[in-house]
Amino acid sequence: MADDRRKLELAQRRNQALQMRIAGVSPTLIAQRLDYNSPQAASADITAALKRAAKAEGMAAEHLLHLLLSRLDRMLAALWPKVLKGEVQATDISLKIINKYASLTGVSELNRNGVPDTDMASLLGTMLAQLQQRYEVPDPDTDTIVQAEIVAGEILYDDTGGEA
Repeated sequence: MADDRRKLELAQRRNQALQMRIAGVSPTLIAQRLDYNSPQAASADITAALKRAAKAEGMAAEHLLHLLLSRLDRMLAALWPKVLKGEVQATDISLKIINKYASLTGVSELNRNGVPDTDMASLLGTMLAQLQQRYEVPDPDTDTIVQAEIVAGEILYDDTGGEA
């Protein structure tokens, strides 16, 4: 119990030292006011607090990135069947989603073999196939082919070039 109280007091002192340093107070004055052994001890404590805060913020940023990417994945997966059917508005929106995804993941910065990336189609095709698989979105092309009947025969044309 005393150990927990001591940890709480140290955390409060560390937080106060950090706030004072952010406000521009010198480590010497912080050490005097908060009973540190030396300005160096105060600086070390402040540095440790900043590192912990940066790590926590980094973890939060990483979590947010994964959340945003997951949302973009789901949006694109929902639109993809319409894109495959050639719906222009769905294609435009999908391109915006792909650009945002590429920007967030750094894909837009890819440069293979020192040459600007011109094979983005294969990269995006792979990504979209993975999305369709992950969210079990039907692929209109392959689903239609699987359900189609194969009809063998000859198409007859009339004299005008149309089908007879």
